[in-house]
Amino acid sequence: MLPPGIYLWETGVEPIVSPVTIEQVAESCSGWAKDINDMGPWGDPVDINGHGVFRKSGQHLDTVVVVVGECSTTMEVARYLADASLIDEWGAVVSVAQRSGRGQMRRPWVSPPGNLYVSVLLPEMPQSGPWESALPQLLSLYCGYVIASAMEVVGGALQIKWPNDLLQKDRKVGGMLIESAGTLNILGFGLNLDYSPPDQQMREDRAVPAAKIEIDSTVTGPLSLWWHLVNRFKNVYEDVLDELDPPEFLSALLDKMAWVGHRVEIRESGDISFYAVVVGVSTDGGLIIRKAEGEAVLYSGSIAPL
Repeated sequence: MLPPGIYLWETGVEPIVSPVTIEQVAESCSGWAKDINDMGPWGDPVDINGHGVFRKSGQHLDTVVVVVGECSTTMEVARYLADASLIDEWGAVVSVAQRSGRGQMRRPWVSPPGNLYVSVLLPEMPQSGPWESALPQLLSLYCGYVIASAMEVVGGALQIKWPNDLLQKDRKVGGMLIESAGTLNILGFGLNLDYSPPDQQMREDRAVPAAKIEIDSTVTGPLSLWWHLVNRFKNVYEDVLDELDPPEFLSALLDKMAWVGHRVEIRESGDISFYAVVVGVSTDGGLIIRKAEGEAVLYSGSIAPL
């Protein structure tokens, strides 16, 4: 297991992670150039457990963060490192770019250098108490709440667009995805820190346009952003489980949800759409809506503001 700290994985492992030098990371964009400088000095290359060459940052951190260059997806890298027993819960992977980034419904997610692409190993699910059965059904929205709360430390006011988009001023600035295998749950998410696709490159059926996130100027790049977030992220995740029961959490979640109390367009499969008011979230993660004939719970589909 890697000791706590920030590491650059120079050799990587093909075809998941391409090899990269510290100079190449710095040259990828201005944000990464600042991060490499600010997180230094970087130690000498060290071969760790036969898994390749790593360099450790001189910056202190209580968890493990592995920085990679271009990769397939940060989720695949995190799974590889977990299987190799190099990272465990709260260990994270931050990449410069992704070749196969994906979002809701496994749609391609354009992932150039400059934005934050991170995957983090979540702790095991509670084995008792009120959250034992509730958290698996609410995990995506729970993580959305944690991300939105953590972003407050860098001045990023976010809202969650059910089920897994992150909005700022009604524009999409990020998204998240959870993949599970046995007891391993990996949260992957991205934030548009430096680049967002222009409106003309977005899908015609998109719910909202994209934008770059607005945050404090203290954040210099993707790694700097995760360095600011990680401890707050971990603390919020654990504190909510300790201090709130599921109904109390669902009440708190309303403050972070987009368009609660507002009428929206709901698009189901094909060309089917209708209008309803967003009411809240059910105990199993569905979106509670109010139509003319009464309340209903939505489990699939897309919502868009009017």
